[in-house]
Amino acid sequence: MSEKTKITKHSTEAQERAEIFKTIYGVKKGLFSEVLDLFEEDYNRYKNKGINKIQELYRNYSYAIFFQYSPSSIRNNLVKFKNIIKKNGGKYQANAIEAFTIDAIYSPLKKRDEEVKRDLKSKVQSGDNTSTDPKIIINQIKALKEELDKKSYSLARNQKEPQVRAYRIVAMLGLATGRRFTELMKTLVITKRGTKITFDGLLKGNDKAIQGHIIGLTYKEVQKYLKELRAYAMTEKLTENEVNSKYARVFNNAMDRLGFKNVKSLRHNYSVAGSQLFREEGETLEDTITRILGHKEVFTSALNYT
Repeated sequence: MSEKTKITKHSTEAQERAEIFKTIYGVKKGLFSEVLDLFEEDYNRYKNKGINKIQELYRNYSYAIFFQYSPSSIRNNLVKFKNIIKKNGGKYQANAIEAFTIDAIYSPLKKRDEEVKRDLKSKVQSGDNTSTDPKIIINQIKALKEELDKKSYSLARNQKEPQVRAYRIVAMLGLATGRRFTELMKTLVITKRGTKITFDGLLKGNDKAIQGHIIGLTYKEVQKYLKELRAYAMTEKLTENEVNSKYARVFNNAMDRLGFKNVKSLRHNYSVAGSQLFREEGETLEDTITRILGHKEVFTSALNYT
């Protein structure tokens, strides 16, 4: 391998690793030093709260230790983590130092290393909003729901858990229902009668309810997460413009960190999957997209999503 090829390969790996770190840990630049700072905060929070919490820290940060590193780099990474543990002490310091060793961590993870890399890489790459495969959109929804249900996300510096959950709920519900941001945050009303689901409270001049189609979630799950989202954002007394003014920018930034271009791209992903999953006999692609998104009679709007 030429020197130039090595440099290119290492540069690509570093960029990929940075994207993984940003996705998993919510750090701004995806630097290892940022992950260390985050670990120090977490360690000080949990150092006196039991061995289980120490083991959980190891699981949360093992990606940062092992992802795309050589054995010598892994040893150096472990030293950096152990130095933080030694500096900050704690009731379970000895257990933590024992956990962050090659013998304790590397052997079991080495067998799963390639699988872990593939899984993490797919989570980042599946945020590509040009995908036309409904299975990818469904997998995105499942991954977000699993993070919410298992609370397997990490909190970045100055983030609170309800805030992190709200970001993921918007991403998940946007993909699952195709509804606009303000509709999810405030106006959308979903009802079910028998097997028929209805979406009401649509915006952009559409005052008619439409037949609703949900991807990857049940009606009850959508209702549950809508309730949690609105309780967090407290949008009941806000106008639609106030909702957008207060939340649109920060949620768009959060979507970028989760692997999506912005909130609107979720609606695009939904239309791509829904046009294949819910297409009725005799419908054109534009017909289906117009119907499931709730556009009025104007087909030109649907062309933006094809």
